Amino acid sequence: MGNVDWNIIRKKIKGQINSSEEKALEKWLDASLKHRAYFENAEAFQTKTMEDLDLNLVPNTTEEFLRKLDGKSKVIQIRRFLNYAAVIALPIMLAAGMLFLGNMRLEEQMAQLKTPGLIEANQNQALLITSTGKTYNLESGLDQAIDEEQGVKIRKYLKAGLKYENKTSSQERALVYNTLKTAKGGEYQLELADGTTVHLNCDSELKYPVNFGKGERRVELKGEAFFEVTKNGQAFIVDVNDVSVEVLGTKFNVMAYANEESIQTTLVSGKVKVDVNTKGKIESLYLEPGKQASWNKLSGTLNCKEVETDLYTSWVDGYFRFEDQRLEDIMRTISRWYDIKVFYQNPDLKNKRLTGKLYRFEDFSVLANMIEKISGAEVDETNNSVVIRMK
Repeated sequence: MGNVDWNIIRKKIKGQINSSEEKALEKWLDASLKHRAYFENAEAFQTKTMEDLDLNLVPNTTEEFLRKLDGKSKVIQIRRFLNYAAVIALPIMLAAGMLFLGNMRLEEQMAQLKTPGLIEANQNQALLITSTGKTYNLESGLDQAIDEEQGVKIRKYLKAGLKYENKTSSQERALVYNTLKTAKGGEYQLELADGTTVHLNCDSELKYPVNFGKGERRVELKGEAFFEVTKNGQAFIVDVNDVSVEVLGTKFNVMAYANEESIQTTLVSGKVKVDVNTKGKIESLYLEPGKQASWNKLSGTLNCKEVETDLYTSWVDGYFRFEDQRLEDIMRTISRWYDIKVFYQNPDLKNKRLTGKLYRFEDFSVLANMIEKISGAEVDETNNSVVIRMK
């Protein structure tokens, strides 16, 4: 037997397993000594208290994980790497220190713990809408040629995502626009006609010219995206409602989801200017690397602070990272990726503060088990709904 539902393992450890699940688990355990060793390690970890966890005995495999990702196709290679890797651990950071689950040897079992009905992220899914209204579903794993527009060849590549290959040096004609949309649980990589790379996060939308003209380069964003802007002497502007981010060549992240109270611009390298239009009055802020501009949509205030940029850009490399963050805020981010609705039995649970580093696994059950361990709460999942309650 090659597959077993992670929930069955969890139920066995918690003493909540029924007879049919018990039979399925025993069959899986008897099929391999590795299966039984994995279960014993999982059981030992689940029953340990935080005080018993020896953080020094478990290796940090994060850099090894990222090193094996191809730089130009990280978004697409993550899924493949998770399925075939032989040395990946499941790292999470505790408020009291760093905990890594490498000693549990999960890398082989995670590829086997996939069963129909589990909450999974779709990944690498997007919908392209051309200027003529024609739509293309970009979820397949095949190369795909798309109709040319204004001298620009559009092609979907297996590794590089969607690329606009400019055949002309300039455009005298009016700009025409395409729109790329990602669903919850989907993300996509896009290379614009000027060579700028955009990583579009889940539940997001980017509107952009098929070919940029001689003036400024301007795009419109809803949701979240990470930009690596090609420097060519023309300003590159990202419009988000009343906020505009202007750059010449840099790497930065813009988070502007409708259900978040602020619009955040986080600068990794280069220099950007953030303009906010409040009742016709423009307020500007210049950012240097390591700084973040945050515009509060309720109060209308624009602030700047120094941040650890990886906390806001780690999604590009395939994991969630949180530091002393409210459980409600964490689950709001996670819910967009897994397309789930989250409910709290006790409102006080929303204010639990956690620090963690969690890979965006296809199976939400694995991630839920980690959250339970570090939060002390219980996470119950049914279809696409999750209820968080006190243990």
